[in-house]
Amino acid sequence: MDVARLAKTSAIVIALSTPLVVAAFWPLYLSRPFSTSDRYSHLHALVGSVWIIILILQPIAIHNHWYRAHQQMGKLSYFLAPLFVIAGLLLSHHRLIGMTDERFETEGFAHYLPVYASLVFAVAYILGFLYRQYADAHGRFMLLTAVPLIDPVIGRLLFFYLPELPSPWLYQIITFSLATAVAGLLVFSYRGSGPPKRALIGYFVFLVTLEVGWFTVSLTSQWKQIMHFYRSLPLT
Repeated sequence: MDVARLAKTSAIVIALSTPLVVAAFWPLYLSRPFSTSDRYSHLHALVGSVWIIILILQPIAIHNHWYRAHQQMGKLSYFLAPLFVIAGLLLSHHRLIGMTDERFETEGFAHYLPVYASLVFAVAYILGFLYRQYADAHGRFMLLTAVPLIDPVIGRLLFFYLPELPSPWLYQIITFSLATAVAGLLVFSYRGSGPPKRALIGYFVFLVTLEVGWFTVSLTSQWKQIMHFYRSLPLT
């Protein structure tokens, strides 16, 4: 798939997916009064929304040869990408410290998911920046920054709008399988070679490793200790 076709297709797909994001976050966030949610939720939602808009507009700019607009949005991403990661981690911390000790012991491990999302987003963005001279690889890495959104969006859609699954672990089996499929399509449809190809494959391995970690690492005592330490930090 050439750069122009990738840009056009990705803009359409992300734009069409936006209603799913709205539906996913409607029950517990968008449908509620603004004042009832904490500032960390608002910050994360705002930055995430702007990032989705950029992922729609940048491919449109490339497809229409609006290179200056594309570059300006790229410069904006230098600020937005770190802020998105920070906002996600602060929101996770805020929710951790809001838990009782009893609830933390049983549910604290689940904050592996925002760590997973922050890492796969950050690594995709950094690699996109490093390989910005390779247009096709750069575009794929930028699109890969949307992959961490698949779990929270699809997971919520499954939970709120479909019958309850027999096991809570089935939600991530579904969402991670979809995330892996989307990432695999972007990675293995790349026709170039050399460092960009190796970087894309390395990212795919990194993504799958972290997904497997949800079913293994997150259940260990070592991960619980990490979450205890993170919860104790005076961040929020």
